[in-house]
Amino acid sequence: MPFSACPKDCFDSCSIITENSNGIRIRGNPSHPITSGFLCYKAKFFVDSAISDKRLRRPLLRDGKRGEGEFIETSLDRALDIISEKIRETIKECGAECILPLEYAGNRALISYYFPRRFFNRIGSSFLNHSLCDEAGSMALRSILGTSVGMDPEKLKEMKMIVYWGINPAWTNVHGWRLAKLSKAKIYVIDPVRTESAKGADVHLDLKPGTDIPLVLSILNVLSRYGISSPELSSIVSRYDPEYAGRITGLGAKKIEDFALDLLDKRPFAIHMGYGFQRNLYGGLSVKTIAYMMTLLGMERNFIYDAKHGIDYEYLGGISENKRLINQVNLGRELEKNDIRMIFVYNTNPLNSLPNQNLLRDVIQKKDIFIVVHDLFLTDTALFSDLIIPAASFFEFNDLVDSYYHDYINLNQKVMDPPGEAISNHDLFVLLSKKMGFNEPYLLEDEWSIIDNIINMLKIDKNDLLKKGFARIERVRNELIINKSNLKEELENFTIPSRYGYFRLISSTSIYGVGSQFNNLYSFDTYAHINPHDAMEMGIDDGDSVRIMNEYGMIITNVKLDDSIGRGIVLIYRGSWPSIHGWNVNFLTTDSVQEYSMGASMNSTFVKVEKV
Repeated sequence: MPFSACPKDCFDSCSIITENSNGIRIRGNPSHPITSGFLCYKAKFFVDSAISDKRLRRPLLRDGKRGEGEFIETSLDRALDIISEKIRETIKECGAECILPLEYAGNRALISYYFPRRFFNRIGSSFLNHSLCDEAGSMALRSILGTSVGMDPEKLKEMKMIVYWGINPAWTNVHGWRLAKLSKAKIYVIDPVRTESAKGADVHLDLKPGTDIPLVLSILNVLSRYGISSPELSSIVSRYDPEYAGRITGLGAKKIEDFALDLLDKRPFAIHMGYGFQRNLYGGLSVKTIAYMMTLLGMERNFIYDAKHGIDYEYLGGISENKRLINQVNLGRELEKNDIRMIFVYNTNPLNSLPNQNLLRDVIQKKDIFIVVHDLFLTDTALFSDLIIPAASFFEFNDLVDSYYHDYINLNQKVMDPPGEAISNHDLFVLLSKKMGFNEPYLLEDEWSIIDNIINMLKIDKNDLLKKGFARIERVRNELIINKSNLKEELENFTIPSRYGYFRLISSTSIYGVGSQFNNLYSFDTYAHINPHDAMEMGIDDGDSVRIMNEYGMIITNVKLDDSIGRGIVLIYRGSWPSIHGWNVNFLTTDSVQEYSMGASMNSTFVKVEKV
């Protein structure tokens, strides 16, 4: 029975058993130690998207104005001729750095993610700085601990307390949430919103957005009474007594003191630092400050943020040296100032997922950049492209999928052929290399050769992998290099961003989506969720139309009165398709970047709300 592996951008990286006798049926692999034989809510969309009649089956050439969705069919061979000719033309006129592969984690399978880089390294293109998701926090952890790789989640069962900080695992890490709930640990959830996870926790700390640092500093203030000193920060910590920080965070002094004492008494504890709160202007610094607190309590290894394994990424993707990096978060501004004439989009949907959409779309129109998109569907990005290549679903290629959460690598086996001329990432770039006249063996290496090389490097028994569908691999255990320098100076410059008369906009992940995937098949929640007290003060009732606006754009949507949302907050779930709804939350989100890795700060967006 063949195995599939979920390649979506998710902690859990599920192992799947797939049957394709009378139609595709999937179920969780019961032998997998983490994913435990059940799949998340979103898994029901996997088969539906693979067999959907909305899938692209033939390459499409733009036949009208950009963005209007007018295309004509062409053959894959002709499409590859056009791409190769455009690459040669661009290199001749401008240089290879004027070509940008625009990709991300919509498909995290190892070959699908890394193999195309061999081609772009070969031609010498620019590359993308992946700053949208977790890189700010990752860089911050490396700056203080020397690594962003934390503990094995299988050790959660040994913890006395588990803290979920800025993450909603009941929706986005369901198997990790199960591990926590099966443990005997006390569970804290720290989140401005009373999420499903918060409802299932022992304690919910509903702090105000962007006040994570004052919370940590006040915890250090409490701990100082019990002999846990913070000498590097003593002058700052002394100012953040629980009463003062309680007002800033909205938690009150007692909740802070109780949490601090639990951190002191319930050791060992683990903190799963999510990606939501580090997408603030001081998000990386927030992560760094939490890590500092953990070092004082002797728990510096007990965080969950990222996982790395002994996979040879240079072999998978080739070596990239001295290439121009284009930042992902503020891509519109980057395209304004850099000469990019050709973009090749795969594994992502940037005209949905990136902030400040109005600027990005405007720049693409004005600069008339030649855009190639490789995708399963006619996404918003595809609508703005010049040429579209239909992509394969993960049921239609062979690959391996690792995890940035647990220590298992999963096998993904091909169970059916792609429809029409749809093609996998691997096969597309093999054919494109041939069109370019490249004959280097590494550009033409087949899927199973790559899989065999990777599993040999990882010392995996192939027969065992084929039998079970997964294998345990070693986590990279970097030596901790504690570096507390500069933290005081960074904290001295910390402020809590705010704007009088504006709401703080939070753009969280919905239970239905993985990024922007599936909204063309199933409806998404596009409501503006607002606290009932805020709505009452503005004379807004449930279901009313509201105008939400700031310097980046304006949208009109309907209100959902929601007492799980804190005062002064508007929550709109991300991922909905503008081509369906006319807008999404990224028409409002800021493309300002923070100090760490030029990372995203979308959750530091401020908006005005008024009834229509």
